[in-house]
Amino acid sequence: MEQTWQSETTVRDGNVVVTLFGELDIAAASPLGDVLQAAIARAPRVQVDLARVSFIDSTVLSAFVNAHGRATDRGVSLALVNPTGHVRRVLAMTGILPTLSTPESGD
Repeated sequence: MEQTWQSETTVRDGNVVVTLFGELDIAAASPLGDVLQAAIARAPRVQVDLARVSFIDSTVLSAFVNAHGRATDRGVSLALVNPTGHVRRVLAMTGILPTLSTPESGD
């Protein structure tokens, strides 16, 4: 099966930015979880840039929610940024957009 997505991880100002590209479906969920886990281990703040993602499904939503939980447990802020089109609609319809798009304030 052809991989329909890619990721690029960069460090900016001590924070990790994971940029995702393409279509994220069930085949992407497990490797995406690994990418996010590695990012969480590297910095106090992780941003997942979704600007170039055209599709996500429920397994990917689960990977995002699980990563958010792991980040919270480690005291790391994880936020989804720049969702557009289908991706933004799915995140909004499921009710997780507000939780996953706003970094924790650290109160």
